[in-house]
Amino acid sequence: MTKQRKPKTTRVPKTRNGNTWTESQYFSRIRSILRNGFRYYKPMMLALEKASRPSQSSNKKLKKEYQCAHCLKWFPRNKVEIDHNEECGSLSSYDDIVPFIKRLTVEDISAYNILCRPCHKEKTLKYLTSKKK
Repeated sequence: MTKQRKPKTTRVPKTRNGNTWTESQYFSRIRSILRNGFRYYKPMMLALEKASRPSQSSNKKLKKEYQCAHCLKWFPRNKVEIDHNEECGSLSSYDDIVPFIKRLTVEDISAYNILCRPCHKEKTLKYLTSKKK
């Protein structure tokens, strides 16, 4: 005899995308699309270029390296991330969209830091824990 499973009950109502997404999932998708759409934003790319140098590696395929603004070590492009000095913040309602885009697309290249992945993760964790307090 097989046990009958109870259907999962959701605590948060799914009101978006044909009742398959929560509000949080909906705004998370918008945030992701905006970040992806501005991934090659010119001021960010100029900040990245400013933190680069010709590769000192023995790997001839590697053309450039990028310096982490925090630990000052040099990394290949796939090991660094572009960080906003001012956090882009949350995106949890329609009222948050315009301020989020303004913080995401700052024109000044000094508004961006190039950080290696561990340093960027550490900075993000500090921001999130301070935000909870």
